[in-house]
Amino acid sequence: MDVIAFIIGLIIGVITVGLAIEIGMRRINKTEPATRPTHKWSITEISNPRIIAEYLGDMELPKNAKVVVNEYSNGALLRGMEVKHHSGIRGNFILGDDRALILSGPIKQDSLGVWTVEKDMLLKLNKYFTDSWDKATPMIDDESSDERTH
Repeated sequence: MDVIAFIIGLIIGVITVGLAIEIGMRRINKTEPATRPTHKWSITEISNPRIIAEYLGDMELPKNAKVVVNEYSNGALLRGMEVKHHSGIRGNFILGDDRALILSGPIKQDSLGVWTVEKDMLLKLNKYFTDSWDKATPMIDDESSDERTH
């Protein structure tokens, strides 16, 4: 009888230790990813937006946004904003203070994109924005009121 009790106790102990290790490992691996895909987003989620747009679709932008654009569909939406034109822009992304939204196509509401908070990526995107901003030509309100598609 003692042998059977010993074997049952051993089996229950092994199962208990296995479950404890499994539960403990789940808690350790629950870190938030640095990037995640999205198709539903709002520019209001981004503080102090800085926008690089190879092509900017019809989209309401905050007045405090800084925009470097190559082509756009509705210049009236850019009035009263800091906007510069740069024909060498490649890519579409929106930078914030602590995150960036990298889009797979033109900047327009709910297009497919990837959120990132990865520090190295944010540094590279900020450098690209700053370099592009410095090389771009300021647009005046008369220019931004016309459609610009090349």
